[in-house]
Amino acid sequence: MAITLSYSEFSKGWVSFHSYEPEWMERLGSTFFSFKNGNLYKHDANATRMNFYDSQYSMSVTYSANKAPSDVKVFKTVKLESNSRNWYADLVTEMETGEVGSSGSLKFVEKERMQYGYIRRKANDKLNFNELSILGIGNLVSSSGDSYTFSYNIPNQVSANNADGIGGDQLYFVSGGVVTLIGDIDSINGSVITLVSSAVTPQAGDYCFVAKDPQSESYGLRGYYAQVKLINTSTDFVELFASNSEVFKSYM
Repeated sequence: MAITLSYSEFSKGWVSFHSYEPEWMERLGSTFFSFKNGNLYKHDANATRMNFYDSQYSMSVTYSANKAPSDVKVFKTVKLESNSRNWYADLVTEMETGEVGSSGSLKFVEKERMQYGYIRRKANDKLNFNELSILGIGNLVSSSGDSYTFSYNIPNQVSANNADGIGGDQLYFVSGGVVTLIGDIDSINGSVITLVSSAVTPQAGDYCFVAKDPQSESYGLRGYYAQVKLINTSTDFVELFASNSEVFKSYM
């Protein structure tokens, strides 16, 4: 993908990357003009940010967090000194991936004029067997309809749906090395798990396990370092002065 770079005479260096690709650029006094598809465009002509040639873009900043580089750490939060809450943070370590969302309960919130967010694992990371959100149940003894019976009582850590029918863990089974979803857990009674509905029915003797919601079960991200990409889609004026994280040594 081609990009446009800008050079600062004041800084004597290349200071930024831009998503737009003009055919020609020119400055007239303090006004910046460019051509695209034979049309002339005047930049900074209105209050809408990140819109070039009638296409809307987002802004991003990427940096590495690597305090105490010889230690495996847990990156717990992202804290921004910014006038905008409309940030999304995408984080990658050499061990895990995570995010601070831009909407709902996962987004940044304002605390003492800072934009503060807890790092969560991504929703598509549910079947990560290196995480504590996977709980082994054992081999299936028998099944009847949507009810599945095991040899031992189901551990207390396994969650069923609440009164509103949401929030339950999911039951899976393994057969021939293939992992298959059975369904969402509706209730638990001793050694019996009842599902909302069964997508498939495993055979007696198949090994079963439970996967919890990776976002609600998050404790942060582990790794030697974290690459943090901050993305903002606001069309208003946005300032970002600093970004930092709460980090502590991992003892897992």
